Amino acid sequence: MNHRGTFILNIKEKIVKSERHTYVMELIMEMRKQGWLWTEEFIWHKKNCFPGKWPNRFRDAWERLLQFNKQKDFNMYQDGVMVPMGDWAKTRLKNLSETDKKRDNSKVGSGFGKNVSKWIGRDMAYPTNVLIMATETSNKEHSAVFPKELPSWFIKLFTKPGDTVLDPFLGSGTTLVAAFQLDRNSIGIEIKEEYYKLAIQNLDELNRK
Repeated sequence: MNHRGTFILNIKEKIVKSERHTYVMELIMEMRKQGWLWTEEFIWHKKNCFPGKWPNRFRDAWERLLQFNKQKDFNMYQDGVMVPMGDWAKTRLKNLSETDKKRDNSKVGSGFGKNVSKWIGRDMAYPTNVLIMATETSNKEHSAVFPKELPSWFIKLFTKPGDTVLDPFLGSGTTLVAAFQLDRNSIGIEIKEEYYKLAIQNLDELNRK
């Protein structure tokens, strides 16, 4: 069977007895044991999160989005999430060194490299794996809400119109709303009846519009 889809898991860190818990790392290791490839990790930077202070830490302003795949060759449409080049190019591309004009592989063996000169004259660039989005959402009745822009970004990156998006943790239906608006089919699974009803309400409201 061909498994060219991608599973994205949005997961929060947690603190237990004043110490960072390792459950995210443990989950990653268990997923790998089940045959999943931990292909990439994205960070959602919540640019407007509320401040907070505890005796030994500050509030997290980020959440992980873990990418898992069943095989190394998976569907990915990077041009769908390109962003404006930005002002950095005006100065960074002015005086290129010899290193900038060829692929410069990482000195620490990370597998990452760059050729800065390729970006001369371009208006759009590929984003980084840090997504900067506000936490604003219309679904205040759910405990783990995120803005519609978050699933929309991944839907555009890993699917094309007409593809099917599966959300096994439906919640209030934000991912299905995003899929509908991007012309994708969608399936949602939710164990809690109150959240299921909320998701149906949100989707019905979208259909009425």
